[in-house]
Amino acid sequence: SRMGKTTVELSHITKTYGTGEFRYVNAGHEMPFIRKKNESFEAYKIRPGFVLAGMEGMRYKSGSMMLEPGDMIFQYTDGVTEATNAQNELFGMDRLQTTLNSVKENDTHAILTAVKNGIDTFVGDAPQFDDITMLCLDYKKKMEVDAQ
Repeated sequence: SRMGKTTVELSHITKTYGTGEFRYVNAGHEMPFIRKKNESFEAYKIRPGFVLAGMEGMRYKSGSMMLEPGDMIFQYTDGVTEATNAQNELFGMDRLQTTLNSVKENDTHAILTAVKNGIDTFVGDAPQFDDITMLCLDYKKKMEVDAQ
């Protein structure tokens, strides 16, 4: 989304308790980064969806993945990867992935702080024209479900 143009983006996320199943629908967001327990963050290729409310009657496809305790998900708006420095270079997916993987512990606050600091250092005083929104989830444990 650019200044002067309004778009709506939505990633619908549902966590099914007890199983570790993570269901999602992508309606215009970037592909998330997933860190499996004790591994590195990798871009998770999902089928992109059309922006929400971009066309009447649009149907969206859902997807799912299985999470295990210790897995993490990092989701963000395009303002993160499209943050631009004074030389008109983009922060980009490679810098984002490197920054994500610079944080070794499963600490969502440390990860979000590292990305924000990485973007701030990269862009310097260059003006930004898009929002920078991030979400980091840490799947701690499977929940016990009482069979009643």
